[in-house]
Amino acid sequence: MTQASEAARRYASALFELAQDKGELASVNTDFKRFADLAKNSKDLSILLSSPAFSREQKVGVLAELASKAGLTPLFGKFLGTMAQNGRAHDIVDAHLAFDELYAKQRGVKRAMVRTAKEMTGAERQRIESILAKAVGGEVELSSEVDPSLIGGIQLRIGSQLVD
Repeated sequence: MTQASEAARRYASALFELAQDKGELASVNTDFKRFADLAKNSKDLSILLSSPAFSREQKVGVLAELASKAGLTPLFGKFLGTMAQNGRAHDIVDAHLAFDELYAKQRGVKRAMVRTAKEMTGAERQRIESILAKAVGGEVELSSEVDPSLIGGIQLRIGSQLVD
């Protein structure tokens, strides 16, 4: 997992508090995830967010149109515009990481990352989730990566703790 910049964390925290106050946490979380996935999978959007060739006003306009066409909540659309207007469009995807951490913490969910040499079966994944839930005493959201350089076994990261 990569760390979000301090600026991205501040914006994410402000959005989190505002969404919480307005009772829109779940919908903003969904919108943020959709947008972050779109940014990761769209070369054009990635370029728009990171390139200094586009002015702040151009970025604000494109992001507003994208938010409208994608049916994103007005609160999240304004957040995108604010970040772009303040010259922080390049921090939006990092802000998602920080927002996601806050949302998981608020719900009492622990995040875990497992690396395996080959793709896990559904049964293996469920077994690991079950063991982790008992170990941490709560709900666990497990993400996984395949790392062919691993000879065998698994690498497991829960927060900052690595178990090999």
